[in-house]
Amino acid sequence: MFSQFFGNYLRKRGCITLEQLRDVLALQDAVRVKLGVLAIDAGYMTAPQVEEVHQLQSRMDKRFGEIAIERGYLDEERLSGLLGQQNRRHLLIGQALIDKGLMRFEDFQEHLEAYKRESGLSPREFEALKANDIEAVTGALLRLPEVGETKMYVDYFSLFVRNLVRFIDDRILLEPARKVEEEPFCSLIHQEIEGRFKLFTGISGTEEGMARFASRFAKMDVDGMDAVARDSLGEFMNVHNGLYLSKLSNEWVELELLPPEYKSAGSLKSVGVVYAIPFALSFGQFHFFIGVGSPVIRHR
Repeated sequence: MFSQFFGNYLRKRGCITLEQLRDVLALQDAVRVKLGVLAIDAGYMTAPQVEEVHQLQSRMDKRFGEIAIERGYLDEERLSGLLGQQNRRHLLIGQALIDKGLMRFEDFQEHLEAYKRESGLSPREFEALKANDIEAVTGALLRLPEVGETKMYVDYFSLFVRNLVRFIDDRILLEPARKVEEEPFCSLIHQEIEGRFKLFTGISGTEEGMARFASRFAKMDVDGMDAVARDSLGEFMNVHNGLYLSKLSNEWVELELLPPEYKSAGSLKSVGVVYAIPFALSFGQFHFFIGVGSPVIRHR
């Protein structure tokens, strides 16, 4: 997930476009992280030192590590540690950006350090992000001060992210949660959960994006937002919320799912508290809604 978060940070800063980000995320699976990127991430070498070693490699038949040791930038122990880390996935995006010529080593170092400062993540949360710890990352993003029982919502959204990866798309770009009073939507699938408390959940996007979401879940082509697509979206909500309620049931919390409902061209007005979590998949932009109470759904 680090690639998605860091990549989205670069996109929002104007360093790369959304299309370039998607290309890089697709490329990273074929990338092997090179020692220079690892050394910068570990703080063992600076970008100019890495660049110097690369220039020396063009003039002598020696490995990166050999030259770095000769120049006094690394020692045997540190080199051995770096060689054992070349599959660290959180650095694949940096290597892919450099390989595609979108970023220099100096740029990577500068942006990585800025992201560490500006991400709002604690050192522990930042390490969790690099380790792909979904629960810890979700907890950092999902700050919902007005809904109470924070762990319940973190557990819920962590499951949502895992189900997106499992059923829909593993290239997810997540944004921090924000409170909404009234939010317009093009296409919305929503479902309520009743019992000890009343929980509202929903996903919105463009008609094209929601149709493609439905198509991926159904594993078949759909003809726009037809009945098959709407049924598929509803079934995704049933499956996801059903899995969550099954987990709660094991903890002796019994809740009931109401039937999912699809709405188009309207707005969602908060009654109680509703938060939106923007997210992007490889084929579109979406919002996930979660809150307490039953929002008013208005047609435009």
